[in-house]
Amino acid sequence: MLQQGLWLGLLDGRHFDELGRLQYARWEKYSDDRYNLSGLQPWEEQALAAYFRSGSSLLVAAAGGGREPVALARMGYRVDGFDSTPELVENYRRLMARERLPGKVCSAESGAVPDDIDPRYDGLLIGWGGYMHIPGRRNRVRFLNALRRHVAPGAPLLLSFFCRSERSRRMDAIYAVARCLRRLRRSPHPVEYGDGLAGTFDHYFTESEIRAELAEGGFELLDYRETPYGHAVGRAV
Repeated sequence: MLQQGLWLGLLDGRHFDELGRLQYARWEKYSDDRYNLSGLQPWEEQALAAYFRSGSSLLVAAAGGGREPVALARMGYRVDGFDSTPELVENYRRLMARERLPGKVCSAESGAVPDDIDPRYDGLLIGWGGYMHIPGRRNRVRFLNALRRHVAPGAPLLLSFFCRSERSRRMDAIYAVARCLRRLRRSPHPVEYGDGLAGTFDHYFTESEIRAELAEGGFELLDYRETPYGHAVGRAV
């Protein structure tokens, strides 16, 4: 707890972005074909079946090494995707080409949407856990707003994240240490309750936070679930 609070206090967003890229490049799992060809998780399949129209066009943000886009393309969706880790983007591009699956594969800065994608899609997905790696509520809402511009009202959005209760001793301690150090450094980027740093930057969410951030980003919360993995479905408004 002390170590996480210390580094959260000493580092800022650009450091977290770089740490995330380095960590994902090191994790062999996300470049492994067995993982990226393993298909969707059951909770992902259930959300797709309930809220997404078969055969529609989808944009996958934080697409990683291609697991979600490959699975979706095999299911008949028209899929474009992007990620901020160069090594994973190359793996994703190679895998789509090898499997002879159509779709654009793009790179983007962390928390940004690339320019070279289509103007409109029928639905949006943020790859497994990708949303929680964006530091700062303002940055996350800005990301949602950028995605919102690429869909019409009523379009679905699936995102996933770590969950937390309103308060915990562990989060209290991390937050107290990080906030103190940010103040001493006079950092313009305040730490948020629920932030964590264990290999990658992760923000742990409550349902009320997800609902509020989706609303600010142009989406209405339709479904929120904490098991088997935290995820939510929103609808563009």
